[in-house]
Amino acid sequence: MLAITVFIIFCSLGSGALIACFYGGSITIANTLLQRWHLISAAKNAKSDAAMNLRKAYRCVLERWLLTVAMFAVGFAVFDFSALPLMTAFITTQFALLFGSNRA
Repeated sequence: MLAITVFIIFCSLGSGALIACFYGGSITIANTLLQRWHLISAAKNAKSDAAMNLRKAYRCVLERWLLTVAMFAVGFAVFDFSALPLMTAFITTQFALLFGSNRA
């Protein structure tokens, strides 16, 4: 899904938007990998302790928000990426993860 979005953005806006598009998709991927890491950690450490699982869930949400905001800040302020390709790739990758197949 990200590759299709990158190709469309590249054809529409040129090569300058290509890196911004990849960066937008990588925000979603980094966010998802962080969530996956927290889920594995909770399964190993918390097991059936409801209070510990809840603490880990809140920490996961906080860390994911901070990571996402920080990556957007770096993308817009430091790298000076254009908003359209970055946000398009971010949203498209979010939809792909949300509605994608769960078969492993």
